[in-house]
Amino acid sequence: VFINSIVAGGTIIAGGSVQHSILFPRVHVGDEAVVRESLLFEGVVGGDNARLNDCLVDKNVRIPDGETIGLDPDRDAKRFTVSAKGIVVVPKGYRFGSSD
Repeated sequence: VFINSIVAGGTIIAGGSVQHSILFPRVHVGDEAVVRESLLFEGVVGGDNARLNDCLVDKNVRIPDGETIGLDPDRDAKRFTVSAKGIVVVPKGYRFGSSD
């Protein structure tokens, strides 16, 4: 599903869903992943079954399979900066670890 979004050249949506979002060059959205109302900068990889909602993901972040961002405010606040309006900001080059 691709709804009301802007996708740059070199972006791959491999069976995932992108809704009301902007994807910069070389973004990869994995199988069954869902990206909603988000901005994914260059080089972001969203793993299979990842769920992103109201996110701003900076360059070169690899989001693991099954990861959720923007759906659990308490968990998001422990890991990332969250704006007053609930936008979750994942910094450039962020690496997910076993504690995430």
